[in-house]
Amino acid sequence: MDGGIVGFWVFAAILFFIVVVLPIRASYKRWRDKQDTGELYGKNEALFRSMFPELQPHFHPERLVEFVQARLDRSWSVKPARWADPPGFPAAAVAEVKAEGERECVRLLDTAGKLLHEFIFEKHPEGGVIRFGKGKFTVDVRKPPQPRVRYWHPDREFKWSRAGWIFTTPVADEPFESSSSSSSLSSSSSDSSRTAAAGLVGLGGTFDGGGASAGWDQSPQTASTSGAAGGGSIGGAGGESSSDSSTGSGSTSY
Repeated sequence: MDGGIVGFWVFAAILFFIVVVLPIRASYKRWRDKQDTGELYGKNEALFRSMFPELQPHFHPERLVEFVQARLDRSWSVKPARWADPPGFPAAAVAEVKAEGERECVRLLDTAGKLLHEFIFEKHPEGGVIRFGKGKFTVDVRKPPQPRVRYWHPDREFKWSRAGWIFTTPVADEPFESSSSSSSLSSSSSDSSRTAAAGLVGLGGTFDGGGASAGWDQSPQTASTSGAAGGGSIGGAGGESSSDSSTGSGSTSY
């Protein structure tokens, strides 16, 4: 009799744990993950703004994806002289486009006709290339739900997707990783200063790039900042991946 009662309570405890405790724990974990993701998203955006002030506020990777997709949707043989309300640039009322061979010089104007910015756009096997100042964006829209953007600049670089960022600067000679569950910092015996980077995980899409020296075919769970004291490279190809060779990798001349 006593054994039957003990067995009943053991069974009841197990059932309670499965039906009540486990769902509560899972729900709490999802809530914490959502909170952590929001915090990491804010850290990534703040880091992008602080490291790349010359790109603010118009050249966020997500905006460039919008522009490139819209430009490629137009017939490549058509060279529009004026483009009203160009996608990806909400502050621009008009984009003036002038063909220069296979490249296009794009001038962004506000409602008063004042020049906001100008850049060079050209078609690329992955989607499009945008050259702005000394920097070069390679916008990969081959998989529309999972766009990717690589940015090369003589001083700093990044890779972006909707799942995370990888930043590279000359002063960060070892990776700094951060995730929702843990963070680690590899110390260096050199006197190089370090830039902080935060990883963003779980926003959708696939971010392929396990570090500043890794290829797009890997899938990191964190974002990292890495590079060499003399100027690091993303993708391990001296500042541009090999896929950019057809467009003059590393060159910012118009």
